[in-house]
Amino acid sequence: MKQTLITLFALLCCSTLAAQESAMPTMDAQVLGMGGVAMSSTNDAHTLFNNAAMTAFTLSPAKLSASYYGQADFDYYGLSGYWRMGMKSTIQAGWRQYLREKANNDTAFDVGYTYRVGEQLSLALVGRYTHIKRPALKADALAFDLAAAYVKPLAWEHYSTLRVGAKLSNLGGFFGEADYHLPMAFKAGAAIETFFSDQHQLTVGADLGYSFSPKAARGFEAALGAEYNLMQLIQLRAGYHIGEKGTFNPSYGAVGAGVRFLHLRVDFAYLFAEKQSPLYNTYSISFGLDF
Repeated sequence: MKQTLITLFALLCCSTLAAQESAMPTMDAQVLGMGGVAMSSTNDAHTLFNNAAMTAFTLSPAKLSASYYGQADFDYYGLSGYWRMGMKSTIQAGWRQYLREKANNDTAFDVGYTYRVGEQLSLALVGRYTHIKRPALKADALAFDLAAAYVKPLAWEHYSTLRVGAKLSNLGGFFGEADYHLPMAFKAGAAIETFFSDQHQLTVGADLGYSFSPKAARGFEAALGAEYNLMQLIQLRAGYHIGEKGTFNPSYGAVGAGVRFLHLRVDFAYLFAEKQSPLYNTYSISFGLDF
C-alpha cells in the first residue's frame, strides 16, 4: 500500500489523511477562523461545502465566493455559489482543486439542491464527482451528501437565533478496481446568534462529528468557535478544533477576521498547529460577492 499525505477537511473541518483515501476539504475562511464550526454557518456561498441546507435561511438571493487555502507544501483553490429560486428552493454549484507537488492533483465538482420545509426546517442533497491523480494511479468517484438545517428565533432579552445543522457526507465510492475509500462521516452542530444592539452581534457555535471509514481515519472530532460582528462591517473570530486522529484529523487553534463593504466580502483565517502537524502555518483567504 502506497502512503500519500494529502490535505483534507473530512466532515467539513480542516484535516489531513495519510493513506489511499481522498476527500476535498472546505477552504471557507469564516469556518476555519471559528475552529471548523461548519454545520451552522450561513454567511457565504461556501455553504455548499459546509452544510448546504443552511442556504435556505440566507438573506441574499444569490452569492458567489472564491477561496485559497494552503501553506508551503500544498495549494488548494475553490469556487462556489448559489441562486435562490422562489421562496423554497435553492440551487448550488462548486469546484475545488487540491495540488501537492506536480504528481498529486485532486479535483471535485459539486452540485446541490436545497428545499425549505416550512419556516424553520430545510433539507439538502449534494452530488459530487471527484477525480484524483497520483504518480501511478488515476481514479474517479461519485458520492452524495444529505444535510438538514433548523433555525428558530429565541425569546430572549436580546434578539437571538438558534441554528442547528447536520450532515451525512461522502455516501458513494470509486469506480473500477481502485483501492481507495471516500471518508464517510456524520457531523452535527449548533450556534446561537445574538444581537446586543444594532452595532454589536455575537455568534457562538460548536460541532461534533464522527468518521466511519476508512478504518485508519475512524474517530471523533469537535469544534468550538465564536464570532464578534461590529456594525455588520468587521468580524473577529477565534476557535479551537479537537481531532482524535492526529494525522487524518489534527487538532489546531484558529483566529480570523472579515470585512463587509456593500456587496463585497473578504475573510482571512490562520491556523495554529504543532510544528509536526500537516496544518502547521496553514492559512485561508476568501472573497465573496452578494447579489
